[in-house]
Amino acid sequence: TPDTWEVKLSAGADKKETFLRLMAEKNLGGLAFLRNLRNMEQAGITKSQVADYSGSIKLDRVLPFRFIAAARYASRFEPELEQAMFRCLADAPKLAGKTAVVIDTSPSMWHAKVSAKSEMDRFEAAAALAILVREVCETVSVYAFNERAYEVPPRRGFALRDALSATRGSASCGGLAVTLANQHGYDRIIVLTDGEWHRMQWTTVRLVG
Repeated sequence: TPDTWEVKLSAGADKKETFLRLMAEKNLGGLAFLRNLRNMEQAGITKSQVADYSGSIKLDRVLPFRFIAAARYASRFEPELEQAMFRCLADAPKLAGKTAVVIDTSPSMWHAKVSAKSEMDRFEAAAALAILVREVCETVSVYAFNERAYEVPPRRGFALRDALSATRGSASCGGLAVTLANQHGYDRIIVLTDGEWHRMQWTTVRLVG
């Protein structure tokens, strides 16, 4: 019988003792660790125990959206999750030159999931990719668009997700964001959208701070 948390807990083992033992033996893999943070919190696993374990396991193949999903259900562990996310991206090869990243924050990004079985909406997926791009680009500027275009403050990690979320608006005018990015120039442009690109002309604004 495999020695996994599913097997032990389904057999009636104590949750806290099971998680602590699996963590001590390094038998709780990276994805299982992230998916079980809420169960671990409910079982009484402490922040320091979570921080110690997250720093001892391999998370190099875990994409940022996994950390965002984990933080949704166990928000008190967000600082530990963010540091683990940065570590898993630290050794990624860098994109040379200047990159412009354009993120759609129009209503359709918030009102649909990425798939029928997923709890993650399109905005969360785009924010996760923006976090990834921010870490792997030599020089990067991030822009958002809905009925307006925004130059997003130079945040990292979950703070970048929050800064993008703050631009939430109506309509979809992606061309405005490209126009704003063109003012600063770039070697490449990466656009993350669900396909509703440019429907009408509004005004351009810039976020500062």
